[in-house]
Formats: sequence, structure tokens, C-alpha cells
Amino acid sequence: MKIGDVSEALSISTHTIRYYEKQGLIPNPGLDVSGHRSYSPGDVELLNWIICLKKSGMSLASIRAYTSAFRAQDQNTMSQILALHAEKLRQQQQDIQHYLEVTEHKLKKLKGLT
Repeated sequence: MKIGDVSEALSISTHTIRYYEKQGLIPNPGLDVSGHRSYSPGDVELLNWIICLKKSGMSLASIRAYTSAFRAQDQNTMSQILALHAEKLRQQQQDIQHYLEVTEHKLKKLKGLT
């Protein structure tokens, strides 16, 4: 799959894909007969997972540690990194629920419903 196709499929820029390559988050792709980057389905799947981690707030340093453990097939390290991230997400979810409840309460007050 060419970089433009990956970019379109995952809704990220080609610049971001190249940046992730330079940061060592994804392996350098192979080249097709024309000398263009050619991404395997595994590359695209890993890139999609990286995007998910990034969008959910994981730092690039933690993503780098995760992808390094992934390449080394170090399931213990991958599990530790994901467990910490999941805990952070659960805390954020609780915080957001609280903010939503406070906002809804204020909105009811403004509408004279309380």
C-alpha cells in the first residue's frame, strides 16, 4: 500500500506517517518497483494502533516503548504499558463524568429547573 493510500485510509497526513517512521514508531517500509514506500497490512495495522494510542493521550515516548516491546515480542512490557494507559483513561473517564454532571446541574439551574 502506498503512503497516500495509507494516509487516506487512516485519515492522517503523509507527513505524520513519515514522522512516525523517523521516530522509530513504525519500521521503515519496503519499496515498490518504482522506489515508493510500500506498507504491508501489518504496517498499516500497527500504524492504526499507534494512532489510537496517540489520540487517547499516550505520549510518543510511551508509544515508542510499546512499539519497541512489540517488535521484541515482550508481552510483559506491552502489558505493563497498556495497563498504565488503561488506568489513566479510566481516571479521565471519571473526571469527564464529574464535569458533565456539574455542567448539567448548572444548566438546569439556568433554566430554573432546580
